[in-house]
Amino acid sequence: MAIRKECLAKNPVKEVSFLDEGPGQMRIVSHQEQQSYIAAASPLLRDVATLIVETGMRPEEVFTIRKENVHLKLRYLFVPSGKTHFARRNVPLTDATIDILKWRLVDTEGPFVFPRKGDHDKPLTTVRKPHHKALRAARIDPPFRLYDFRHTFGSRTAMAGVDLPTLRELMGHSDISTTMRYVHPTPEHKQEAVRKLERYNREQVFDLFEPELGSPQKSPQ
Repeated sequence: MAIRKECLAKNPVKEVSFLDEGPGQMRIVSHQEQQSYIAAASPLLRDVATLIVETGMRPEEVFTIRKENVHLKLRYLFVPSGKTHFARRNVPLTDATIDILKWRLVDTEGPFVFPRKGDHDKPLTTVRKPHHKALRAARIDPPFRLYDFRHTFGSRTAMAGVDLPTLRELMGHSDISTTMRYVHPTPEHKQEAVRKLERYNREQVFDLFEPELGSPQKSPQ
């Protein structure tokens, strides 16, 4: 906060080792909840939330996006710093986030994509009030934190089949064990995993008794 308010230029405890973090409270937002939330959100909150859930960026990383770090033609934005040096990374952009950034680059004043109200030379610091207002309007219970959209990105990306080393770099984690805390398969995804196992087992048994007919999936060599 002191750095954001420009009281400090550098984190004075940057080299201090952190204690191991517990799992904390993690909430995965369903697609239905996301649609209800976005529909009830203000334009500013909608854009911030979409960037988090589509890229996995931390809220403060989104708040402090500088215009010169957005590269729409190359479909990425650059995060220059963060909690650890691994947070410094290029973040790939989706079509939805490119659309958001494209108009904000044109329609906002100052160096930041999300400038502070009343002072365009400083970045946004919070959307707490609009967030709680959207939760109430969308009647989402239990509620979730804005940061949970980052958890949601991690979980959805893993369920989509992205390997953990890649997900680690996308999220800017220093250790893959941290990435593992963000991976929470939904009950539906776990049920589908069991159905995949059942199909695999049936195909292997079919191969044993009908080898001449073949099978859509052979045993791995």
